[in-house]
Amino acid sequence: MSDTDRPEDRPAPTPAAAPTPAPAPNAVESPDEVTIRRAPKFGVFILGGAVLGFLATLVIVTLTMDIDRGDQQDASFGTLVGYFSLWGVTIGAFAGALVAIVLDRVLARRAARLTAERVAVEPAEETLDGEVEDQGDATGPVERTDR
Repeated sequence: MSDTDRPEDRPAPTPAAAPTPAPAPNAVESPDEVTIRRAPKFGVFILGGAVLGFLATLVIVTLTMDIDRGDQQDASFGTLVGYFSLWGVTIGAFAGALVAIVLDRVLARRAARLTAERVAVEPAEETLDGEVEDQGDATGPVERTDR
């Protein structure tokens, strides 16, 4: 082993050789008032109401199939479900929308107002020596340099 290979014999790096830190970016802070609250998803309530309306129609038609209708023509189960499901789905979707609106109003009363700080960071305008301006496409093919 030579004398320069031992760690205690290596020369200490000079402070001038240390890289200079990049200038700090400019940060602008501004307080904003925000409202935090829970809100229902209206589409889920409307769709859920429509499904419940269809299921209610199915139950009602099933329970009333054996009722004597007198001289009226007998309609099949599918025909009755198809016709009355138009009403059931519509009423169910409307009821689901009403439930979502009421729930939204109730949850709006419980909303909390908080102060949040918005920080806008502007990058430093100057570039460091040796910095590459265009980094290229990071998703492109990787070239091997160890051939």
